[in-house]
Amino acid sequence: MFDELLQIKTLTATPVTTTEAAMASETRDATTGQACVDISKCPQGGMSIVVIASADTGTSSDRTQTVRIYGCDTVDGTYVLLLTFPTLTYADTTAKRLVMNLATQYKYLTNTITLANSNGTMSRFYQIYIGIGEMDKMTGG
Repeated sequence: MFDELLQIKTLTATPVTTTEAAMASETRDATTGQACVDISKCPQGGMSIVVIASADTGTSSDRTQTVRIYGCDTVDGTYVLLLTFPTLTYADTTAKRLVMNLATQYKYLTNTITLANSNGTMSRFYQIYIGIGEMDKMTGG
């Protein structure tokens, strides 16, 4: 269903337990699974960004994780925030699938996952895809 070349973040052996900074390289990071993806041109109606997050196996009572998508005209330039997904809280312990539509003129996309607050841990595996032809509304769960 998804094109492997359009993965902003692939599934890795290590869950996300800390903040992950954006990648400014098309070479995929072996630890985080992140890469800057060349989309060249966005389809006229936009494209869907799909975030798949596993169930949380952490021990938090107030932690949150937020996925953001950034765009830029060059791989190593200054990235601009394009999209912020709803924050996953410590109470959202089940697996989640979030889909949001994005229309952009930027050529490259990357992501961050920000961990906030300090009590306990959050531990989720993430995959982030660019889904051409996916549904264009946000969904959860």
